[in-house]
Amino acid sequence: MQVALVGLGVMGKNLALNLIEKGLTLVAYDTNPDAGAELISCAQSLGLAERLHIVSDLGDMVRRLESPRSILLLVPAGELVDRVCTDLIEAGVAKEDIIVDCGNSNYKDGITRKLKYQNKFEFATMGISGGAEGARHGPAMMASGSEGGWERIEPWFEKVAASYNGESCFARVGQSASGHFVKMVHNGIEYALMQLIAEVYQLLRHGTERSPKEVAAIFEQWSQGSLNSYLLSISSHILSLETEQSEPLVDLIDNKVGAKGTGLWTAQNALELGIAVPSLVAAVQARHLTNTIDTHAAKEMTYAKKATIKVDVDLDELKDAFYMASLLCYRQGLALIKGASREHQWKVDLAKTLQTWRAGCIIRADYLDDIAQGVEFIDTLEKESAALRNVAGLAMASGLAFPVLSSTQTYIATLSTPSNGHLVQAQRDYFGEHGIKTHSGETCHITDLVELESKVR
Repeated sequence: MQVALVGLGVMGKNLALNLIEKGLTLVAYDTNPDAGAELISCAQSLGLAERLHIVSDLGDMVRRLESPRSILLLVPAGELVDRVCTDLIEAGVAKEDIIVDCGNSNYKDGITRKLKYQNKFEFATMGISGGAEGARHGPAMMASGSEGGWERIEPWFEKVAASYNGESCFARVGQSASGHFVKMVHNGIEYALMQLIAEVYQLLRHGTERSPKEVAAIFEQWSQGSLNSYLLSISSHILSLETEQSEPLVDLIDNKVGAKGTGLWTAQNALELGIAVPSLVAAVQARHLTNTIDTHAAKEMTYAKKATIKVDVDLDELKDAFYMASLLCYRQGLALIKGASREHQWKVDLAKTLQTWRAGCIIRADYLDDIAQGVEFIDTLEKESAALRNVAGLAMASGLAFPVLSSTQTYIATLSTPSNGHLVQAQRDYFGEHGIKTHSGETCHITDLVELESKVR
């Protein structure tokens, strides 16, 4: 089986080594000749150089591939994807060839490209998660589309992807460009979980005056049980690191968080679709605040001058609260995927989606088994729900910031307690005559209700 790969950056290089190690013959191209030379060197060290061919231009790559061709793109999202596609058309790709965009492209671009290139070649999308390590040894692969070219390469991707309990973490999750949408939401959940862990750390560090090493030990203990996850595990390791002078390494890092856009896309699409994902949005805004705090705060306002109220947190209750909050972050992401699938008629299989997240990806966690049981299971967790409510209250009373923790508590409270939406809708109708609907199903205006009440009196 032959596959071509365009783009030999960190992800491309590691995926290339994974592909040839699984038995594929790979034709690879990058505009940087040093990237190809480095890949050759790595393949030689593995004794796999005979399965790898580095080419100097896309025309040579297309000529080397047997028809029908399978070509993977791992290039930066945006205009470069279209530029490469155009170059491949000029190089001679045919209608039966499949080109798979494996980068972090916006799913809307994927929908446009499927139409744009439908008479030139089969254009498909696939989100890949797991970073460099995942790409090298087994990533999560969220593919989409019903193109015939998938039939050729799907068995190989099932081998290349990570596996969990004997099942591959590769799946065609739905139609059109849904693979990139699922990967985008994966990253949105990732934002929320990372921020949630950081907030639990902050509560323990500044609210209870534990050292980073002591917090690391707590996270490590949680990771040994049902809360085992990749993000919690690496957080424990980070917090345990110290300099030669026994300074916590985390204290030496500037308090500004970067982002590449997928979290923002998640928030934007949720707002456009009218699906509430407050925890995911709060995580994006928390990153923005670390970079724009000077815009919002007066010069004399600094966290060093603000007194923090110490809190007494029960660790078992905190563990339950963290578990519940984590489940609710996944729940919001899955609700967004479900809503988008319905809107775009993608027929996304949520069970397959969860399977791709079981291993290899950044949000992998043992408790995904619990999430697979569905919303009904989460709604039965009364003890954990009470723990989240109590911990969120203690956290907010400390005077510290907990955007995801508080948003997650607000999310579950909104779904499970009396709403105040009737007053907001009445306000809208009062000044804008948008209309209100009564419990009896009647649509009218608030002035109509006032007149009715007057008549009754």
